[in-house]
Amino acid sequence: MQSVKKHETVIGMVLEDMYTDFSKELIQSVLNAIPKNKDIRLVVLSGKYDHGDGSYSDHAYKTVYNTIFKLSEMCELDGLIIHLGSVSSHRGEIIVEKQLERYKSIPKIFIACDAPDLITVNYDNETGIREAVDALVNVNGLTRLCMLGGRDDNTDAMQRKEIFARCLRDNGIEFTDKNYVSSGMSVNSEKEAESLLDANPGAQAIFCVNDAVAKGLYNVMEQRGLVPGRDILVFGFDNTHMAGEMIPSLSSVGLADCTLGQKAMELLLEKLAGEDVSSALVPTRLYGRESFPHEMYDYNAMEIQNVDSAFIYRMFDDCFYRYRSEKRSRESIDLRRLFYEFMSRILMSVKCRYMSVEDFEEIGAMIDKFFEKGAMHYTDAVKLLKSTDKLVAGVNTKTKGANMFVNRLFVRIKDRAILALSEQNIQDSENIITGREQLQQFLIDGTAYARVKNENLENIIRSVDKLGIDNAALYLFDEPVVFNSSNPYMFPDSINLRCVIKSGELYIMPKQRQKCHLSRLFTRSELPSRCKGFVVLPVFYRDIIYGVFICELVNDIYNRGEYIALQLGRTVYLNDEQAVIRLANTDTLTGIFNRRYFYNYLSGPMLKKFHLLYFDLDRFKAINDNFGHHVGDDVLIRTSELIKAVFPDALIARLGGDEFAAIDFVSSKQEIDEKCRKLEDEIKKAFEKYGCGTSVSIGTVFADGSVDDIDKLMQQGDARMYEKKRKNHDLKV
Repeated sequence: MQSVKKHETVIGMVLEDMYTDFSKELIQSVLNAIPKNKDIRLVVLSGKYDHGDGSYSDHAYKTVYNTIFKLSEMCELDGLIIHLGSVSSHRGEIIVEKQLERYKSIPKIFIACDAPDLITVNYDNETGIREAVDALVNVNGLTRLCMLGGRDDNTDAMQRKEIFARCLRDNGIEFTDKNYVSSGMSVNSEKEAESLLDANPGAQAIFCVNDAVAKGLYNVMEQRGLVPGRDILVFGFDNTHMAGEMIPSLSSVGLADCTLGQKAMELLLEKLAGEDVSSALVPTRLYGRESFPHEMYDYNAMEIQNVDSAFIYRMFDDCFYRYRSEKRSRESIDLRRLFYEFMSRILMSVKCRYMSVEDFEEIGAMIDKFFEKGAMHYTDAVKLLKSTDKLVAGVNTKTKGANMFVNRLFVRIKDRAILALSEQNIQDSENIITGREQLQQFLIDGTAYARVKNENLENIIRSVDKLGIDNAALYLFDEPVVFNSSNPYMFPDSINLRCVIKSGELYIMPKQRQKCHLSRLFTRSELPSRCKGFVVLPVFYRDIIYGVFICELVNDIYNRGEYIALQLGRTVYLNDEQAVIRLANTDTLTGIFNRRYFYNYLSGPMLKKFHLLYFDLDRFKAINDNFGHHVGDDVLIRTSELIKAVFPDALIARLGGDEFAAIDFVSSKQEIDEKCRKLEDEIKKAFEKYGCGTSVSIGTVFADGSVDDIDKLMQQGDARMYEKKRKNHDLKV
């Protein structure tokens, strides 16, 4: 029997694609907002955004991956934070409907949602965008402004477009279709950026709907020899870490004070406490960098001379703007206070025009400690270096050549910042190498095939700690679940906790403690209590779902969590003998039997009477030529479904291309003819929307139970199929 936590509050967070910079920072801000004295666990349920125009395999993978959302409906949760900003409006409506239906009495907060009857937290998009447009027009005197926008089904993207257009009109600038191009809101926006630049050769500034889209614009500008900030001013939205890391660094609209996640958690905790809450808007501001220089204020000589506490703390908040929204342990050093200590002593020595050797060494030690404790995590290099240069300029202007020790300390600040970044890059590289080696060892150990089938799975479970994750839990179903989009109850009521990793140590669960009701998946006491955030990763391969892997939310999981879960699913699959057999005999695209299985089946003794049916689509090539192979794939999948529907008792296979075959043991000749006519009608109706005249030709052959030449039988079916093409469809063969 499993152990269940009695007093812990479990909050679920639903969003699509946690692997973007914006999602990472949103999740982290929710975690940071959990009060230190509260026993709260955050469980992230993250799916994949499916834009619908990718390959069939990409769509199929995302469809199965998104079954993770079902757990938000089936598992016990005390509260929910739902981010719909990256979700299409259709899926958003489905999520809202299901969450409201399933959790009518559970407190919920929606992020980036415009539904008027829900408690929501949204950006005040206008404050930051208006600040940027006013600076471009009224300070820089620019008039040719463009926008690289987002999807039409994304609420935030459409609001930002409307606000940008309104701000331009308020400044007497026309906003037309010419200076706007929509995008998929990802880094893969090069084509859209090219279209925008081609349509606006004289563009002076471009607003990108988010920082990810700006990355695509940067790539295109580099190809054309254009430099952001020099040739075209560029600014994005969200102010993610990516913005500060881009070259040149990207100016971006971001949150002024409170983050979206922080405000959402605050409202949810108030609701859990029984308080009445209302929707909130979080103000934004423009963070200027190299792509669009913009400063909130300067460090003037008077402020420097006065050594005012408020000025020093404002300087810290300006440079290390992410610090105030981060959660810190009681044991951690207060970087804000440490900055004040050494900066006030530096400025005081400037005012007194004297610094002793002892003071110089003590202040230098504090600067070293400041960066050793991770100060660079809360800023970006360009912002810090520019702010330091401004401060140095102010100091030297006031004192006409500051104390030598003072200038050496400012150099030390810059050197320590660069050193801290270098050390972090080295550590990141080492972590990548270590992670790769750990995963390699897991694959080696996990695929050491045993002679007994059940031992194969045990090998995998005993090797899970090789994945390099410090805190995690692996749950597996009694039997794998085959994905079925039409079955809302595909998951069983129970699941088994097979192993737990705590602080890197692997613990195999005894049989009597494995069984767990699915609704209590997130309340098991075996999960490490000191970890406040977890992400749930589906363990599956193709359409077979084996269970879930629940991992502690750490930076490494953001970077490679999905890949780890994917490899885990593949390893379980390859150790499942029945799954391997199924893979060898199944057509990858349609999921029905393949040519190999069909011929092997017919090669055995065929003593029964049966009808062989040979199907070939007419004018299928026209669909591929006119609409693309991804549409052609959809046609083939739908064709297989129609054949199965009309011939439910037959063995059906795809032979290759647009050719299918079936063996029917039960239907009479009259029934076969009727079913063939029905199938022809169904296929014509299904594909008439493409306007290519797509239909199907069917050749039938009766086998009397004495078949000994399979190739001859198939040739007869093929010949009769082509005869049908000539007679019924007037097609050239």
